[in-house]
Amino acid sequence: MSRPEARIPLADLPTPGQIRMIEVGDHRIGLIRVGDEVHALADRCPHRGAPLCSAGRTVHGIELGDEVPVRGAERALLRCPWHKWDFDIASGRCLVHPTLRARRYRVTVEHEDVVVRLEHPR
Repeated sequence: MSRPEARIPLADLPTPGQIRMIEVGDHRIGLIRVGDEVHALADRCPHRGAPLCSAGRTVHGIELGDEVPVRGAERALLRCPWHKWDFDIASGRCLVHPTLRARRYRVTVEHEDVVVRLEHPR
C-alpha cells in the first residue's frame, strides 16, 4: 500500500517567506519556500502542540529585546505563535531547545509538480 501524497503545481508554490497549508491524508502540513528549496513541516509545534505552520510566521532571526541578530536575508525560521520559539525551516531544529524538532516531510519535484509524501526527507 502506498503512502498518501499531495501534488502541487510549481506555479502554485508560496513565495519565499509565505506558508501554504496542504493536507496529505489526515496530516496538516505547511509548505515553505526558502530560496530555491521547498520544505514541508507538520502543523504542530513539538513543544506544546501549537498550530506551528497555520498560525506561526516566518522570520529572519531571533529577537532579543530590541536587537534582532539576522541569520540572513531569507525568512529561514518559523516562529511558534504560543511561546515564540523559533524552528529552522530546513532542519526542523528548535533554536531554543535543540533536542526538539518539528516533523518534516519529503518534498520532491516531478515534472511540473511539487510532491509531498508522508516520509522523512533524506
